[in-house]
Amino acid sequence: MEAAWNAFGSDSDSSDSEDDNGVAGREEATRLMQQYNTQSTQDKQVSKTDNINSTSISFQPSFDDQKQRTASLPWPNNPPLYLGPAFVEKLTLGGGRGYTATADLPPGTCILIEEPFVKGWSEQQMGKRLGLESIQHLFDRDTAQSIVQCMEELHPTKDKVDSVYRDNSEDIAPLDKIQIVDMISSADSETSHYQEVQSLIAYAKERGIVNSDGTNLNSRDINRLLLTMRYNGFDSGLYLHFSIFNHDEDPNCIKFRPSSEGTQQQHYSEARTTRFVKKGEALTLHYLENPREVSHATRRKILWDQHRFDIGDEGAFRKFLRLAEDHNKRKTAVYESELVQGSFPESNRTGTNEDSGGDPPVAFNIENSLDDLEDMVVELQAMFLSKPDEGLSMSSTSFERAAALELTVWELITAAKASLGNNNHILLSRCRRLHLDSIEILLEHCSSILDNKASTELMARFLPSARELLESQKLRLGNDHTDVARTSNDISMGIQALLSHSPKRLLSLQLEDMRSLDQCSRFEHSCRKEKERIEKLFPKDADNIVAMVTKEA
Repeated sequence: MEAAWNAFGSDSDSSDSEDDNGVAGREEATRLMQQYNTQSTQDKQVSKTDNINSTSISFQPSFDDQKQRTASLPWPNNPPLYLGPAFVEKLTLGGGRGYTATADLPPGTCILIEEPFVKGWSEQQMGKRLGLESIQHLFDRDTAQSIVQCMEELHPTKDKVDSVYRDNSEDIAPLDKIQIVDMISSADSETSHYQEVQSLIAYAKERGIVNSDGTNLNSRDINRLLLTMRYNGFDSGLYLHFSIFNHDEDPNCIKFRPSSEGTQQQHYSEARTTRFVKKGEALTLHYLENPREVSHATRRKILWDQHRFDIGDEGAFRKFLRLAEDHNKRKTAVYESELVQGSFPESNRTGTNEDSGGDPPVAFNIENSLDDLEDMVVELQAMFLSKPDEGLSMSSTSFERAAALELTVWELITAAKASLGNNNHILLSRCRRLHLDSIEILLEHCSSILDNKASTELMARFLPSARELLESQKLRLGNDHTDVARTSNDISMGIQALLSHSPKRLLSLQLEDMRSLDQCSRFEHSCRKEKERIEKLFPKDADNIVAMVTKEA
């Protein structure tokens, strides 16, 4: 991010945008920024952390504590790298269990650190729904026997599946019928599926892969393994202990995926709280990882297809959010972020209701556009990274595509606002983030051909998108979420750039709380401090935590 702003205004072409008053404005802006920078230690701004209880204490992990706590997990011989202040509770919903907080937890509390039990998926599965080729991929591993036996405790467990098929059909619980019987029956009805299952049974027998009771795998076991992967798999692989987290439309935790930033390879995922969590409260995640910002109809379809549970229509969704009992502003914002022209769109388990033969729903069209534009961003980033030293000009294909992308997303935001009639719609958050990303591509990779005026106009479009994105994020996610930190930093850097190069253009935007140079400097300072505050809540200390609970050799 900083690299993009460092490149801002590389050309000092200001002949038709600044006069003597503009120079004076830049000097005044610089003075105000320096003033607020030196006041950071005297900052009297009250922390905006949501509902932090002064009695909350930091959880202090230790080896002995971890040994005792992980012994009660379903896989005591395969413990996570770290389990925080949470325990597994039996539930009537989800997979029949879930994590619960053992104490009042402030935002940023580390709940779980775990390496994937199965890292990644086969190349044939990339971008597709998990199929039987993934089971073949598991069976090919040297650790296949251990994997298969550990998967007996993943939802749906082997005991549960076996018991369901022992029961009479009238005794099977409705959810078990949906998640187990119907899914296996549907798969078995396909001729090619049946043949592949028989081949996998023979291959497992050949390799000596058996159930924990020593019996050979049968077709039901193969189908159960397939369901287990679909219900519990993440993009980064299959986890044992992360599978215990249940889904929530208003989750209080976030999962950080393995990363390869810089020179360090981080092979584990971690879960941390994103707001204050009371003792005894369920700890939950959002099952959709990338992107999270999709319409209710799309989420409903994905969650039904992949996990076989239904977040329901408007009435059921309100119950899912517990709106009637909680009266929570954030939950209300989550619900209202789905409204289109003031109404909650109709949907079903297969997605949008299009049986009427009319035009597709507004959100459906916007999502299709976003999917295409996000693919373009990935292609452009790959193009610039593969040819970092390639000479650019205004006629370069890569520059033309990047510039066209930014304008297209800008136009999409304008059109989406009008068609959705909801400035805080969840899809507008995704549009705005894409707009910021597209501008960063131009500033970072095309700065050599952007004069000061062009860069200034980019920033004049950047800041309104960032401001509106921040307000929507705070409503839906609360003040302590890492997404809020990222957007606060975007705003801070954007204001700094315009204050330094074109304060007149910044004031011309007439953004709320930014109608004078003094207000702009104050707002930049508050955004920067918020970013720093939230970053302190989420320290990159997972390695240190793991070291604290690892017994010395």
